[in-house]
Amino acid sequence: MTTPAPTATLSSVPTETSWIGRLVAIFTPVFAVFAGWFAGVIAQAVPGAHLDQNQIVAFMTAAAVAAITAGWKYLQGWQQHEALVAKGLDKPVKAGASAAEAAQTAGVPASLPPATVASPAAT
Repeated sequence: MTTPAPTATLSSVPTETSWIGRLVAIFTPVFAVFAGWFAGVIAQAVPGAHLDQNQIVAFMTAAAVAAITAGWKYLQGWQQHEALVAKGLDKPVKAGASAAEAAQTAGVPASLPPATVASPAAT
């Protein structure tokens, strides 16, 4: 026995086309390495701070982890923003064509035919 699936229609909500999330994802490791290096330089340059090698490495690690955590938290918020834009509940930072418009320019019909799903008993 087959059950027809509901007809899928493409959304008319504009999509998010901003590159900021991609840039944050790409440059977060670079900033983490830089933060660790900079923390090491600062730890050695501060007058009166007598840190041994283990303390400097711990300070560098803490700075790198802080940079990675900030990037990670930003990307979580960005994903929430993209989900809200996809649902039509938020305005995109940089609006792109909606899925329906993109499909129309590509020659795909906006309403897809229903698919048939075979029940496990039929096989």
